[in-house]
Amino acid sequence: MDVVRKEKWRGPRALCSLGAAALLAGCSVMPRPLTLQENSTQAQQDLAAITARLEPVKGPMTLPDATARAIRNNLELRVRQMEQMVQSGQLDVSRYDMLPRLALSAGYSWRNNDAFGVGYQPDGTISTTPSAASERIRSTANAALSWNVLDFGLSYFRARQNADNVLIAEERRRRALQNLVQDVRLAWWRAEAAQRLLPQMDKMIEQIDQAAERSRLIESRRLMSPLQIIAYRRSLLDLQQQLSQRRQELAQWRSEFSELVGIAPGERYRIAGPASTAALVAPELTTRAEDLAAMALERRPELAEERLRVRITADEGKRQLLSLMPNLSLAFGPNYDSNRFLVNNEWVDATGGVALNLLKLLSLPAMQRAQKANVELDRARREALTMAVMAQTHVAVSRYELLRHEMGIWNQALADDRALLQSMQAAQQSGFETELELMRAAARVAITEINRDIIHANLEHAMGRVMNSVGYDIVDAQTNVDDGPTLAKQLDGALAQFGQQHFRLVANTPVSPVGIGEIVGVPNESLADFRQSMVNVMNVSRFTLDQRSPAVKVDVAVKMAPQQPSGRPVNVKVTLSDGPSGNLLQVVQMNSMLVEPVTQDQWKVLGEAAVFKVADVLRRLVGGTPRARDTLSLTEGGALRLDRTWSGPAPAPATP
Repeated sequence: MDVVRKEKWRGPRALCSLGAAALLAGCSVMPRPLTLQENSTQAQQDLAAITARLEPVKGPMTLPDATARAIRNNLELRVRQMEQMVQSGQLDVSRYDMLPRLALSAGYSWRNNDAFGVGYQPDGTISTTPSAASERIRSTANAALSWNVLDFGLSYFRARQNADNVLIAEERRRRALQNLVQDVRLAWWRAEAAQRLLPQMDKMIEQIDQAAERSRLIESRRLMSPLQIIAYRRSLLDLQQQLSQRRQELAQWRSEFSELVGIAPGERYRIAGPASTAALVAPELTTRAEDLAAMALERRPELAEERLRVRITADEGKRQLLSLMPNLSLAFGPNYDSNRFLVNNEWVDATGGVALNLLKLLSLPAMQRAQKANVELDRARREALTMAVMAQTHVAVSRYELLRHEMGIWNQALADDRALLQSMQAAQQSGFETELELMRAAARVAITEINRDIIHANLEHAMGRVMNSVGYDIVDAQTNVDDGPTLAKQLDGALAQFGQQHFRLVANTPVSPVGIGEIVGVPNESLADFRQSMVNVMNVSRFTLDQRSPAVKVDVAVKMAPQQPSGRPVNVKVTLSDGPSGNLLQVVQMNSMLVEPVTQDQWKVLGEAAVFKVADVLRRLVGGTPRARDTLSLTEGGALRLDRTWSGPAPAPATP
């Protein structure tokens, strides 16, 4: 009896002990913050893993070399690549969800007594002899091959959605790569400017320090007045502050480039920049903004992602509708039971069933409304992104054109500052005022060159932005990014191909000479001054003067009206004609007022005004080709009109 009692209570006690242990283990879990040692160890491991992938710098880096290095080492791009791999793994997993389910199961059962029971006879009497049909200890096993039609359909559309997610991850990787190429382009040109200008700025700052030391020596010997020395030293400090601020920007550019292309901190590198930067020339964008926008709508990764999302939304709607359908399930498989009281311990069974949730059909209108809202949201987002892409493309083109124009201005400003510095150095004399002016001129040259290089870097970035705005891929999915030299060579070819397709270098248009022809209506005693004032304005406006064989001849006719209380009204008609043929090109008129008595200065001002009035028109004419010219009509009080005409019959003069 004791043995049976012990056997009876052993199982429940074991279960209670196991449950109590699990309960205590669950309650014992508490937050465990990371220790400093764990943080330090993990940081060292991550840093070692990052630096192990970084290749040492070998020789000066060109722009394709830097781009190839950034593609191999940039961590953000690596994250996008890993996201694509994760999505591919999800697709592989979802494919297996469509297969039938093959479930293998095995079991073991034990009880401490027999499962006796009594039954009743056909006549309704209860049997007095108990009986059992199962053993105390028995084992079971079965293998069931089941297939659920509804689960198969849902898994099929889920797999299609995962396949589109893989493509979305690819488009995001493309976008990250395009942004990386654009950022490297800007960082490379900035690093090139910093490499070239930092030694010059250090030398200039050193010269300013030496000049400040000399001023202190002269101050101690009282060779100049204290106020003059203090003002001189304060001017030097102003120059040094400006240069130091610029130098900080240049040093920061070097660090940003190192981080972007994956150069280890502290490692030295050099940029293989252009051989000469005396006059950096910006190529002309030859492709129209409308054509670039059309290319962008076809190639941009963001738009491709939105189009893929439309397919995902459509599949989601199909999944929701499919979930309302009747569920057909089929199962087939062998079974085994070790119970010795069974006549057949092994058997095969097959089952089938159909189930339909009638209450879930009530959610059909809500599903349809939600699906329609999702479709409208996708459409609105796609249309908004389309407009944004078109706007970005036009902004990129406009920004490039503006920076290209600004680049020419800074090139001219740098040339003028250098010419001024050379003139001052040639006429250098002893004395602190001259030395200060020289330093100011040298600092102005350095600052102007930095500003010019900033504009040039922004111009190159704008060129890359044009390429980025149209979604141009310089690396495809089949490119081997592990081979650095091969990748750099391919990048060089891809960048050159885009530049050849959409940009071209335009040589400076030769300026045709201008000649001053007949001047009518000006008194003889003022004629020389009138003509000389016209020559002075043309020289300032950088027109080439040639009285013998001019391309465009300028004739002036002055007509004075009777004197009025306010003065003498005067009408000036400037006629522009073709020099070789004499054909009339343009007539521009203006009205003015002279004050009695009319002096020589008034005639000079009138001659200057006559040239200023036609300067823009004249610049277009002398800068055009011999066969085609820009013809403008401009009269006093009239509007500006531009017409493209070919050299031929003389146009009718504009009416006043």
